[in-house]
Amino acid sequence: MQYAGAPLIALADDDDAHADVVCAWLEALGYRMTRFPTGDALLEWAASSPEVPAAVLLDVEMPGRDGFAVCAELRRMAAYAHLPCVLVSSLPAATLEDGARVSGGSGSMRKDASLLPRLAEWVMDAIPLPSSADASALEAA
Repeated sequence: MQYAGAPLIALADDDDAHADVVCAWLEALGYRMTRFPTGDALLEWAASSPEVPAAVLLDVEMPGRDGFAVCAELRRMAAYAHLPCVLVSSLPAATLEDGARVSGGSGSMRKDASLLPRLAEWVMDAIPLPSSADASALEAA
């Protein structure tokens, strides 16, 4: 169940089916999601939107700039300089980890059968949801 004050997570992934599943999974946990079909679209939004998400999830292999380049660009924006940014891909683990580190990513996760539970664990740890009392106060405001 989502609350009005639930943290927002931005997702850039050109695979609609994968993005649908990730968004549904995290929304079911209580997070708000905004998604983009490319990293370039996410960057345009980040440069102009007054709302800054609590975290960014980036697919690595996308049309236009890849997730590594998008992460590096986000790190040059003041509001995104220290924001959790996780890169997700089916690339070999060492390649993914190195690319995430070099681009300024907070971490990386492989697109495999255990992605959703690992992602949920990371998100709930890195971006706590408001407590029920906090959420009720936010909805009443």
